[in-house]
Amino acid sequence: MKKITVAAPAKVNLTLHIPARLENGYHAVEMVMQTVSLFDRVTAETGDRLQIVADIPPTENEADNTAHRAATLFADAVGVLPHFRITLQKHIPMQAGLAGGSADAAGTLVALNRLHGSPLTTDALCAIGEKVGADVPFCLRGGTMLATGIGTTLSPLPPLPDCFLVIAKPGFGISTAAAYAEVDNAPFLPATDTMQKALQTGDLAAVGAAMENRFAQVLCKADVDRLCDALRKAGALGACMTGSGSAVIGLFETKTAALAALSTVKSLCAFSVVAAPFDGGPKIIEEL
Repeated sequence: MKKITVAAPAKVNLTLHIPARLENGYHAVEMVMQTVSLFDRVTAETGDRLQIVADIPPTENEADNTAHRAATLFADAVGVLPHFRITLQKHIPMQAGLAGGSADAAGTLVALNRLHGSPLTTDALCAIGEKVGADVPFCLRGGTMLATGIGTTLSPLPPLPDCFLVIAKPGFGISTAAAYAEVDNAPFLPATDTMQKALQTGDLAAVGAAMENRFAQVLCKADVDRLCDALRKAGALGACMTGSGSAVIGLFETKTAALAALSTVKSLCAFSVVAAPFDGGPKIIEEL
């Protein structure tokens, strides 16, 4: 095999709490996360050097790209030279709280692992991914998970009941680092187990009622609040910002209801889509 393409799903936060700041500077988090059917495409193939090709503006330093870091660490782990060409086709918006960069790192690891005959287990890939970013292990496993610690301790939860999500991003992004800096100036609050109980009972309305995000409470972005209010008025069972923002999600029981809501919020945002829960991490879609 010379070329592997995977579909790497975005993630959303159904809840995000920040109980404390740790002595090492990281933040303790408690999050219920879900992968969804919004995908970046990541293609890995052999090359004469490590090259990242993407349909987005490059970072000032290519080595800061999550796919670049993942590829370098993978090569070190399996004892090969990092002579790979990684092509990213972006569909997950950046600075949205949808883990687009982490999804690309996860997709890169899965594709390279397959390209080399699958020498590493998922656990081993997660150990590599954790060095790239805290969300990468979740993006590798996917599904419905409780993330604790710094976000890398994952516990499977009952799957989100069948539903549809409107994902809407206003015309600005939010830096994760900047969001955490704002949180540092606010009281830390403990998480509750309301969302976990809702998932255990399979009660979609209770899931919607339990959706919340500590960052949104602290950042107080008017456009984010406006989108959440618009989604609720359009019939969402619940709505909240995802991750450190700026995208928000609205929960709907049917695709028809989600599409109707999408049409009402399009004018309020720069990006919007209807997605469904996706069970798992990056999936191989092409092998050549």
